[in-house]
Amino acid sequence: MKVVPHGRSIQSMYGEYRKGLYIVNRKYQRKLVWSLDDKRKLIDSILNGYPVPLILLAEKHRVGLSKYFEIIDGMQRLNAIFSFIENGFDIDGKYFDVSQFSTAKNEQAKGVFTPQENVSLLSPDECSKLLDYDLAISVFPAESDNEVTEVFGRINSKGRQLSVQEQRQAGVSNNVSSLVRQISSEVRGDSSDDTLNLFDMPSISIDNDDSQHGYGIRAIDTIWCNQGILTRAQLRDSEDEQIILDFIASIVNEEPISSSRELFDKLYDKDATESKELEAKLISYGQEKVKQEIIITFSTIKSMIEEFDSSPSFLRNHLRSRSKNTIKTPFFSLFMAMHDLLFKHEKEPSNIPMIFESLKGAAEKLKMQSHYSTSTERKKNIKTIKGLIQDHFVDCKHESLCSGPRLAIQIENYLSRSKIESARFETKQGFLPLKNGASRKWNKKLEIEMLNTLCGIANSGSNGAFIIGVADKKADAERATVIDGVNYLTVGERYVVGIEREAKHLGISIEDYTKKIIDVIRHSELSSSLKSNAIAGLDTVTFKGITILCISLQKMDSVSFVGKACFIRKGPATEEAVGPEILDVQARFSHSS
Repeated sequence: MKVVPHGRSIQSMYGEYRKGLYIVNRKYQRKLVWSLDDKRKLIDSILNGYPVPLILLAEKHRVGLSKYFEIIDGMQRLNAIFSFIENGFDIDGKYFDVSQFSTAKNEQAKGVFTPQENVSLLSPDECSKLLDYDLAISVFPAESDNEVTEVFGRINSKGRQLSVQEQRQAGVSNNVSSLVRQISSEVRGDSSDDTLNLFDMPSISIDNDDSQHGYGIRAIDTIWCNQGILTRAQLRDSEDEQIILDFIASIVNEEPISSSRELFDKLYDKDATESKELEAKLISYGQEKVKQEIIITFSTIKSMIEEFDSSPSFLRNHLRSRSKNTIKTPFFSLFMAMHDLLFKHEKEPSNIPMIFESLKGAAEKLKMQSHYSTSTERKKNIKTIKGLIQDHFVDCKHESLCSGPRLAIQIENYLSRSKIESARFETKQGFLPLKNGASRKWNKKLEIEMLNTLCGIANSGSNGAFIIGVADKKADAERATVIDGVNYLTVGERYVVGIEREAKHLGISIEDYTKKIIDVIRHSELSSSLKSNAIAGLDTVTFKGITILCISLQKMDSVSFVGKACFIRKGPATEEAVGPEILDVQARFSHSS
């Protein structure tokens, strides 16, 4: 492997960035975590001509397409530079003058970003100095994904500002590390495909302070920080991922593991006996099973809090009435007790006020250690919490533990991801036109649109979802408020209006409304395998008190059709595939099989 460093101007790299040639692989890369101060210091260094650390890229090729670059080291720096060009932040009160850079000006004209108005700007000379600055770049030809992961792990093995948990994840590619990453992303709300364009990273990154980075998620809005389980600094350092690892290991081990830094280190060391045993137990238990159980347990706790008292730090203040410290230990005990009741005993909460009344000050009843807790101590803590709340649970009435309000976290992720992954997600406010009067009748054309879209999502070659009861335009949500008297919720760039209003207008129950959708799918000309997939993935979900209907599609094994027509998604649009496009869809499935 021959790696030769060379200089590349920021001007030329920005053009490649906007062409989608810089890719982030979330299998090993951490989140965007730089503070505003970090970003400003980098821009200041560039404007003063100071050296900037080397950026390392892996050159890869897509099937039938030209090369692209996977960022191994330098993601934070590149994001900061390109964000500054697009007026994401200022330095010393001055913004980059977009009019001085034709490429950025063209992107602005396309609506890719909006420049600041009526602000102080860098001088033309300062803009030129930034654009002409040569970044030190090293590119190596990547033979395989494992090779890239290995290189990333080696260059980050000494920390390089990585937290303890990030060092554990760096360079490790196995079932456990992958599952930790997937579940953690779902719970935080930044889940996405494994690979993303660098320009999409801000939308799934987390603001860990009060400054505005243009990131899609605020730390204080995650359950971790909002409920006082972790501080924002701890979330920034990925301590949530260590807790998720703890849950995974304890669940598949069928009893809580001992809690220590040394054990967590071993669980990520592929040569350690503890790591090999955990991998084997995970395979035996089932990766998808443990993932769903953890997500459902989180969703249940989150839904209970939102129903009872959604004020910030409610859970912390409730469990630990005598202290304002975080509640990592009490939360572990509560989570594992809830998991035990939900899945080992197949129970569900029946009296949420009494559950929280029973938990008042519960942290004071637990044995707590700062750095190490034995399995025996943790079992006693879980038993204590379980004893406090179990009388307020009843036998589960749902046919599936994956139904109803327990999928709220995944729905929130669907809605948050729908912008950057528009080909895989679609939302509709409903099947009735947003107008008053007797002419407000079920729209058969929207049934056809739904079926064609389901086909298009299936042909994307990935998981996806079609959600009913969510508007993609604020004007539609406001119209639903006027006509149906509902209060909508805003999630990302989507507006949750629910399906109760349509069921009420039709004079039917939510259950009958759901059956109506099932009948449309069942009697359609969708490919039989897609038809079964859609019906199996159809469920109503109570999202913050509003019922929506979600059709979750699992990845298909072959091309799907509506009758003899094959549909595909082009961004948020559904179109019939013709000629070579059908061959492209077929190739997508032949490569994945």
